[in-house]
Amino acid sequence: MSLPVSVDSLKSAIGNRGGLARGNRFAIYMSRPNGPGLLNTDPLSILTNLLNDGFNLHSLVNDPRDIFLLCESVQIPGKRIVTMDQFHTHFSVKRPYTKMTDEVTCTFLLTNDYYIRKYFDNWQEQIVDSQNSPKIGYLSDYATDVIIQQISSKQEVIPGYQIKLINAFPLAVGAIELSNAQENSVLQVMITFAYDTWESTGIIDSAADLIGVGSNLVGNTIDQIL
Repeated sequence: MSLPVSVDSLKSAIGNRGGLARGNRFAIYMSRPNGPGLLNTDPLSILTNLLNDGFNLHSLVNDPRDIFLLCESVQIPGKRIVTMDQFHTHFSVKRPYTKMTDEVTCTFLLTNDYYIRKYFDNWQEQIVDSQNSPKIGYLSDYATDVIIQQISSKQEVIPGYQIKLINAFPLAVGAIELSNAQENSVLQVMITFAYDTWESTGIIDSAADLIGVGSNLVGNTIDQIL
């Protein structure tokens, strides 16, 4: 029996599994608890957009796609088994006792109205209110599920792989370096998420999760109006 080491065998194995996954095809979805709704009510943001681009109806709407369109990079986290050494006669063996997950870091492009930076600054204020010496929020009030998708190379909307971060919140908002040497560079901000755990979800779960994100945005908009 010959080993499957030919180029044709490799091409067949890749083709049978939908082709190779590409790292630049991804999406991230989230809806900040008590965050901005579909209507943009930030006067400074509206004024900035008016001064830069003139009147634009899009500046009056918080498009949920802006989050992943401005996301430059994101990680699909790993999981690792934590073990302890157990001794049997003269040998030491490892025995698992729990799991650990990695923090997730995202890099976002910054626009002139600093939409992304303000989004996560306000989110962190919900966690630790620095104006109230400090007041710590409840997990249910500041944590949310974050969806990360790697999109199939042959489909525009169907995820090849999707995970959901359970009870995620921004652990760290990175510093922004300003310098005379960065005249032609684009500013970015790094956000580090902490969360309870993550789980892989299927296509049906994916659709339900995105509907949930949309309903949260609508609910936040109604709260702002009322």
